[in-house]
Amino acid sequence: MDIIEQVAEIRAGKALEKGREEGREEGREEGNEKAVNLLLANTEFSADKIAALVGVPVSFVKKVKENLQSTPEVK
Repeated sequence: MDIIEQVAEIRAGKALEKGREEGREEGREEGNEKAVNLLLANTEFSADKIAALVGVPVSFVKKVKENLQSTPEVK
């Protein structure tokens, strides 16, 4: 294997790892959003309390709450 192939292999490996990390981050965010949704729907906790419990910023909780309120209820 020459140097060009080695560099290409290294770049491909780095790109793959970056993609995996982005996927993990997306999964964490989806999980956090789901947890916030459940707490908003099933408790009377404040945005501050929910943020502390889930480990997200209060702005994240407020954004999820706005999205939840703007989504029509399915019956």
